[in-house]
Amino acid sequence: MNTIRWAAYLGCSWTWCIGMFFPALILRDFGIAGYMIFAIPNVLGAALMGWVLTTKNQSIKMVRDHAAAVGWFSVITIAFHVFWIVWLFGFAQAMLPIPEGYLFGAGAVAVAWTVVTGRGVRMGRESQLAIVLWIASAAILIATFVYPDAISPKTTEVIANINNESILSTGIIWLIPLSVLGFALNPYLDATFHHGRQQLGSTKNSRIGFTLGFGIMFASMIVLTFQYSGLIIETLNGNAEAITIHPLMGAAILAHIMCQWIFTVRVHLARLPLLPKGGPPLQLTYGLAIASGIVALLVPQIAHHAGLSAGEIVYRNYLGAYGLLFPAYVLYRIVRARKGGRPTKNLYLYLAIGIAAPMFWMGFIEGHTPWLTIGIVLLIAMAFVPNTRANKRTKPQTSD
Repeated sequence: MNTIRWAAYLGCSWTWCIGMFFPALILRDFGIAGYMIFAIPNVLGAALMGWVLTTKNQSIKMVRDHAAAVGWFSVITIAFHVFWIVWLFGFAQAMLPIPEGYLFGAGAVAVAWTVVTGRGVRMGRESQLAIVLWIASAAILIATFVYPDAISPKTTEVIANINNESILSTGIIWLIPLSVLGFALNPYLDATFHHGRQQLGSTKNSRIGFTLGFGIMFASMIVLTFQYSGLIIETLNGNAEAITIHPLMGAAILAHIMCQWIFTVRVHLARLPLLPKGGPPLQLTYGLAIASGIVALLVPQIAHHAGLSAGEIVYRNYLGAYGLLFPAYVLYRIVRARKGGRPTKNLYLYLAIGIAAPMFWMGFIEGHTPWLTIGIVLLIAMAFVPNTRANKRTKPQTSD
């Protein structure tokens, strides 16, 4: 039972403002093929961490050696969540057109969950909270299949005109290297992953917990995102008047989004003060979160660019941290150092990020996806430039 609880913790802590929203954007732009290229590497990459870190001590050492990077991962993740939820609330009522009473009901659930999670996390009951949260989300997912007419239009109907193009003609093929690299490397800087790994203890429990947590629990929640993605797509496309939804279903989806948001932010905030010396201060976290919320309030006043709203552009730039910055750090500072090797010098890390960043802008924002693969290839190539200075051995001095 302990393994199942921590599997739920892992799955719920990874259900972010990415897993609850980005599938809608990629379905809109690339259809079912895009969703699969997002979902499969996501599930497999996250689950793999439980197989790679075979001992609890490996996780403890990684957090200790990279405390600043692990801390910054949580700080950016919290700021990202604040931006997203404030931006989302700007069009949530159009996306979920339900009576105010149901909106208040969903809000009351979120307030109650805030109180419960605050107390539960302080008492070390994160895994028990996660089981409750996952069961509730799974119930909503089942309801979307049992009562398919409760949501209209369905996601499959919305993307029908997109999904008839081939995977090669849409340019989605160029997203594969980015998706694989990002989801394979980001977990190693996630403090909640390390917390779950350390609580699972043995190699066997780790492999079972991570496999269940992502192969079943997290996977089910991004299937739920697929089910309501049509609502997001229609709203962002300016077709909200075409949306109809049963009030109970709308309230349930809104409560799911808010409760998942609360849980993820709570568990990241809980890990930050417990990081070894070198992690970012909580004051900085709160400052960036407030700034992100202010940006989210301002984006509706900013003009569109490249067919994207300002809100979506900011959202995609946050995604760049997980597509470029954090994977680059893991590649250059952790992967290179495994098995007695030496990490790449910081100069190469900063140079590679600086060169690749415009390529990621071209791919993420301007829509020229081949630039994403070019940026990934460059990032990997520069990561393995021989570190000649670090590898030189000082010869012992001898006297005549």
